[in-house]
Amino acid sequence: MKYVEVFRHSKRGTGKGLSEEGRELARRARALLAPHYDLCVSSPKERARETMEALGFERYEVDGAFTAVNPWEPFDAEVMKIARERGTIPLAACWEIPEALSYLKLQGGTFLAAVKRLVRKLPEEGRALVVSHGGILEAAALHGCARYELSELGGEIGFCEGVVFELDGEKLAGIEVKRLPL
Repeated sequence: MKYVEVFRHSKRGTGKGLSEEGRELARRARALLAPHYDLCVSSPKERARETMEALGFERYEVDGAFTAVNPWEPFDAEVMKIARERGTIPLAACWEIPEALSYLKLQGGTFLAAVKRLVRKLPEEGRALVVSHGGILEAAALHGCARYELSELGGEIGFCEGVVFELDGEKLAGIEVKRLPL
């Protein structure tokens, strides 16, 4: 087996980088990390790179395949309208629009393909750490669940929380959600 742990970046400040609260949250998230990674990769976005560094990793690769993606982009106006009306997060609103949900699954599959590409670089029982973005992370993780429903993950993945993708070769064998303790 090989493992790719994908964590959502921390809270950003007024600019594109992390807030001080975001840096502290990333330091707390260190407790969720494995003791060793064979490969570390970040989205090119500043908030993701700063999260990787706040997690304690100064050396890492940057890969555009893990950049911010709105996995329901063509349906954004409709998704946002439903989210406002229902008082829910936009990600959850995708289940109300069949086309948006289909697009979400497609984008999740594309993200999962990038995860599988990383697996090829790992030794047997190897482990990679990726810092990426919310929305697309859930869309990919749900491909490893019994049902493609947000409840399978326990809801949205929060800042500095992650999903461990367990792969047997390039076959997704399972996932594990890593949550920050309250």
